[in-house]
Amino acid sequence: MYQLLLRTFLFERRRTLPSCSQRLLELPLRLLQQAGSDTPLLELLPLLRETLGAEAVTLLLPQANTVGWRRLGPGIECGCLRPGGESPMPGAVQLCRGCLAQGRFRAVGGLQVEEGRPALLLADFARQPDSSQHAALRDITRQLGEVLHAFAEERRSRRRELDAERGVLARELHDSVAQQLGYLQIRSCRLQAVLDDPRQRQEAGAMLDDLRNTLQVLHRQVRELISSARLTMDGRSLRQALEASVEEFSRCSRCVFSLDNRLPANQLPADGELQVLQIVREALANVVRHSHARQVWISLLPVGDGVEVEVRDDGVGLPAQLPPTGHFGLRIMQERAAAIGAELTIGPAASGGTCVRLRWGRP
Repeated sequence: MYQLLLRTFLFERRRTLPSCSQRLLELPLRLLQQAGSDTPLLELLPLLRETLGAEAVTLLLPQANTVGWRRLGPGIECGCLRPGGESPMPGAVQLCRGCLAQGRFRAVGGLQVEEGRPALLLADFARQPDSSQHAALRDITRQLGEVLHAFAEERRSRRRELDAERGVLARELHDSVAQQLGYLQIRSCRLQAVLDDPRQRQEAGAMLDDLRNTLQVLHRQVRELISSARLTMDGRSLRQALEASVEEFSRCSRCVFSLDNRLPANQLPADGELQVLQIVREALANVVRHSHARQVWISLLPVGDGVEVEVRDDGVGLPAQLPPTGHFGLRIMQERAAAIGAELTIGPAASGGTCVRLRWGRP
């Protein structure tokens, strides 16, 4: 009878292991799909408990922007695990000495460090865990820690990307739209004075033309800013985002686009990737609108410790002198390059047309 029970127990343990391992493999995607929800982690805890043969499994995660733990699971309070107390290093497992002193058996696994604070996996046992349980807990701790650490890095990367883009958008609103609106306010007041004075009414037509032209420029600036604000990496790599952009512009023009991207993955930081994508898209938009080009070449190459990005076309090229208005996109590209410490040049291509070249060296 005892052997039958033992075989049944071992069979059940083997049956649950694949389920637990599979759920750990699926966890990153589930966390991304349910961003902000603890459901994927809460659904994982019963599987961990069964796999380990534990009475309870609990997660202690750092509270966002404050001191203290965010507890997932039914584990009892443990005084020696308060924030700031002694905790195992990430990937390590140890028995809680405070619980041992009270006759309880709690194994503590260090998961990862998020913003300088550890996250912990607690497993409560009816008796001291044996070597197989200790080894299983160590493997689970390592794998779960890697998942949570990578997910935390992804969240931080997205926050940095969003903060950088908000900063650029705020500067652009201040430097372009706000200034244009101030100018319109001044000119409208001046126009009212002209209309009130019969001796100056002949100036009204010229002033109305000026206001109309300024409003057209302002309208285009707002559309450019809205387009920029909507554009994000959206979880894609730079390579994927560039390929999608080239396909998008191919659909709305007769140009033939050639993309040569030789940059290794993660060559650029997240905020740099977004700015490079924005600059390339603005250059492509200018080609489609103004160049009358047939061929467009986009290249991204590693050069020494930096990168070189080039958008070149065989169109009509730039005018000898740019008009005082209507080149808002060129200025925005210059500002984006300056925001990441890169050098941007816009000029004639050697074989005709226009060449936009971005050079960015590592600091």
